[in-house]
Amino acid sequence: MGLARLTASRLRMLNLLVLVISACISIWAVAEEAEPGHFPEASLAQSLPLSAQEKAWIKQHPEVRVAVKNGWMPIEFQLENQKHAGISVDYLEEISLLTGLKFTIVEYHPNINTYQVELITGIRNKHLPEGFRLVSTPYLDITNAIYVASSGGLTPGRTNLNQLSQKTVAVFRNGEVAQELKAAVPDIQLKLFDIADDAFDQLDAHKVDAYIGNELVLDYHIDYHKIKSIRKSGTTPITSKVYMATSDEHPLLQSIMNKAVLQIGTNPPDLLDTWKIEPKNPFIQYLIFTISFFAVVLLFQLIKLYKSSKKQAMEAEQKIWFQANHDFLTQLPNRYFLKSKLSEALNQSVISLNKIGVIIIDLDNFKEINDTAGHAIGDVVLIKVADRFKSIIPEPNIIARFGGDEFLILVLENPDQQALHAFCARLIEAMEAPFRIQQKSFLVSISMGASLFPDNSRNVEELIMFADEAMYQAKRTGKNKFILFNENMHDVFTKRTQLGNELRHAVERHQLYLQYQPIFNLHNQRCEKVEALLRWYHPEFGTVPPNVFISIAEENGSIIELGEWVFQQVLSDFTTLTQHFGDIEICINLSPIQFAQSESIHQFIANITSRNIPGAHFCFEITEGLLLEPSSHVVDNLSKINEHGIRLALDDFGTGYSSLAYLNKFKIDYVKIDRSFISNITENANDLALCKTIIYMGKQLNIRLIAEGVETLAQESLLKEMACDYSQGFYRARPITIRDMSQVV
Repeated sequence: MGLARLTASRLRMLNLLVLVISACISIWAVAEEAEPGHFPEASLAQSLPLSAQEKAWIKQHPEVRVAVKNGWMPIEFQLENQKHAGISVDYLEEISLLTGLKFTIVEYHPNINTYQVELITGIRNKHLPEGFRLVSTPYLDITNAIYVASSGGLTPGRTNLNQLSQKTVAVFRNGEVAQELKAAVPDIQLKLFDIADDAFDQLDAHKVDAYIGNELVLDYHIDYHKIKSIRKSGTTPITSKVYMATSDEHPLLQSIMNKAVLQIGTNPPDLLDTWKIEPKNPFIQYLIFTISFFAVVLLFQLIKLYKSSKKQAMEAEQKIWFQANHDFLTQLPNRYFLKSKLSEALNQSVISLNKIGVIIIDLDNFKEINDTAGHAIGDVVLIKVADRFKSIIPEPNIIARFGGDEFLILVLENPDQQALHAFCARLIEAMEAPFRIQQKSFLVSISMGASLFPDNSRNVEELIMFADEAMYQAKRTGKNKFILFNENMHDVFTKRTQLGNELRHAVERHQLYLQYQPIFNLHNQRCEKVEALLRWYHPEFGTVPPNVFISIAEENGSIIELGEWVFQQVLSDFTTLTQHFGDIEICINLSPIQFAQSESIHQFIANITSRNIPGAHFCFEITEGLLLEPSSHVVDNLSKINEHGIRLALDDFGTGYSSLAYLNKFKIDYVKIDRSFISNITENANDLALCKTIIYMGKQLNIRLIAEGVETLAQESLLKEMACDYSQGFYRARPITIRDMSQVV
């Protein structure tokens, strides 16, 4: 029994007490008051026109098994006593009164079949298990409403679909609402989510402009969790219908259910009112005793029952409170509980002047575990990580699961910066031991960011945001480490976020262009290659350095769009380049992300093939990290590139994970010696020795060498003496645009 039902039960008993006392004065008056609430089963059954065959079927089938879901409040869900409740269950009770059918509830699962149940409730989008047929009339048809952040750009209570044009809107992944929204507002940007909490978090963080979903479910969710930052802003003409479905093996049951649902109707108000945000008292039946003696006896029994019900209500409230404030998987406190605790702690610390630490933890390699071992193993890893955290984090500190593979710790022991460093060092050390699951070992490292109250902020959301920024800085600078937030970090993070947002529009706003830097053959001084270099000029920020915006593009995923633009622009410039340089080879830099999402690479190969351009005119520059532990997908892409005659160059060689193993394993045509080695070869004997070694190694492996960053004649002369093949740098030529090609000698 849900909290609303238990409350209604107590109100029912209080009304019974009033009736018992009234019975001592006037039994007839009590009977008159009770009669309107009584609905005899016989009269209800007589009101439904059933055929003789349908009545016979009901007698022959005393029980009808019905599959009901357990996690869709308030439509259908499971109580702490494992019983099901919700609108669907109440609707089944109405059908039972109307037809005489008796329903036995079975827990729904995706592989439910006709051998297990005869009836299913809660069918959305008409997606049915095999062997079942929809009842013709939906028993629910719920409006989809628009929800916005209270502090957002859209005004709560005044939003319609037309105002969502060119807005980013969150919707539920599994359903037809997304399709209908796209049809109604073609230029709407949809972001799909599996659970409401994630969508609300994105809305609260202003990463989406609105969230559209089932009004009944989301109103209940917002009120239940007391979410203050989200408001309903309007409704849409799009509705979500909910059906029942019967087994194909029982056509008479199909006929009975069609009649029953048609008579009860869609969205019966007496059922929906029970589950509104402020539920009204449910139907109350009054029992009448005819003599005062039995009335007194009943009075004592009801008092006893009331105490028992009150105990059950308290237990139910505790259970519901725990479920609302704790993560289902790890049983740790969730983000709502932790935010409330942090708010309380801040209020107390204002008086006590104690410091509070906020630490956000992210599992470094959790995605790889999910991808390779499966999500079931990933869930077990999360549980074991949570258990390990709980075992080493002492009270009064609080550890919570913040979502996905992120955890958050409140350090409430008046910590300073040194104490936070020591605390996080213990956590990193504790995570060094592998997790043993199904006879396999899984190593999980963690990256952490922290903020301090009151040093960094006195606001709950800012403390969490600053800790999150510090955590991402830890991941960007090597992972498996801890970083404490500072103000400069926030400025950098804000600037990177701003640049990231602007970068998403750089292509459509025509802010990108290419420069080409010639690469010269040191044996004949001819320009045989050019490297295509992506440049970004922003009207406000000016020319943004590539080492800044490329890393941002890789973080936010826009590197794919930038890569596609580079491919298209290189093909557009190809004719001009060949006119100036003749039989030229164009070098194009590729990100590892482009290999993981390789559609643009395949499209480029298809484009040069359709234009009869030989692949030998192009060279893809890749980094060493791509080849260390390449997936089968990466290996296949490298093979396809080689098959089409496109050459491969290993960029920035010597700065990362240089290894002879992958040079021998993969067909590498060029190695580019990083400019950090070239800049000092005329003064530094060690750099000179390293260059000689790299060049000698390349010659032995039949790999040609390209020196980057050659800026003086002395550097070029030394490289030529060492038999380096190519020179690239300001000494010979700076990068130039396609318009400036005529200036190249």
